[in-house]
Amino acid sequence: MIYMTRFDMVAWYILWWSSLMTIRDQLLKQMGIVQWTLRDPALLCGEHAVCIPDATQLIIIADERIDLGNLFVKDILRAMMIDSRQVCCLLTKEVSLLPKEILWPCWIIGKQLPVSSKTWVIHTLPLPEIYSDPQSKRALWAQICQHENNFEFRTN
Repeated sequence: MIYMTRFDMVAWYILWWSSLMTIRDQLLKQMGIVQWTLRDPALLCGEHAVCIPDATQLIIIADERIDLGNLFVKDILRAMMIDSRQVCCLLTKEVSLLPKEILWPCWIIGKQLPVSSKTWVIHTLPLPEIYSDPQSKRALWAQICQHENNFEFRTN
């Protein structure tokens, strides 16, 4: 009688399953059927759906997560009369999960993205570049001043 440990059973199952997958792949190839691989299969399950909270007054889109406790960011939010709890930060890769028409004002940091907002959009360089470049700071403040009359925020 042959006794298998749990590890042996798992190893056997993995080998068996991979051989079935190989046979299936070969059959599909012989039939001329092209197999596609999803870049992010979890999206089909809705695991990464972007949910914008009701209290959101501004969406910040950047390549990296933005620290809302950063003094420079706090100054900008204060100038926009927005509390950090009313800000939703998204990564650039999450923008494709948003609706075509965004209902909130957007601050896009870094890359120029084709974002269509019903209100207003501010584009800036990445934050580290703005810190050291006075002209970039002036450009940011000019955009804020340009839109200050358009700040229409919901009261909760």
